[in-house]
Amino acid sequence: MATTTSIGHIATDPLRNFKFDVNIAHPGFPAGFLKMGFMNVSGLSQTTEVIPYREGGMNTTTQKMPGQTDFAPISLSRGVIVGPQPVLQWVKQLFTVQQGTGTRSAGLTDFRATLTINVKDHPVTRGKVPVKAQFKVYNAWPTAVAWSDLDAGANAIMVNQITLAHEGFDHAVAKDLGANSEARV
Repeated sequence: MATTTSIGHIATDPLRNFKFDVNIAHPGFPAGFLKMGFMNVSGLSQTTEVIPYREGGMNTTTQKMPGQTDFAPISLSRGVIVGPQPVLQWVKQLFTVQQGTGTRSAGLTDFRATLTINVKDHPVTRGKVPVKAQFKVYNAWPTAVAWSDLDAGANAIMVNQITLAHEGFDHAVAKDLGANSEARV
């Protein structure tokens, strides 16, 4: 009789449902950046406005030219965790400066951060995990923070969501990442 080996005893990624991580680089964070796991990242999109115009002598159809490009806000969702919350301190810092009760040492750029979202391959064992794609989000800052409803009758986890405005992003796939296409778990 053949036996099957369970992979439950093998050291696996503790966040095995996460196939991506988010690195937030901000001067106010410990070590200058945070590497975090989120359940959901949404809003990675851009829209370019279409400006219709008519050209003299061509009045039967409108010509179209590209206008201003807008980037949708990015929402990051995760289960609530205990311990220090540098991301929430980032939100509080923005609020205190806007209210005039905080200090602004290096100007409004203190609030802008760079996000790197690494979409990873998902092996079963630990080791080097190849990065399959990467998004680099520029000049992001928090616009909203929210928690899920508090309902004692529900059996759901408490979720924390932060929304970030930003000024654009770059996207690269593994072949374009070059030597940086591997990340340590």
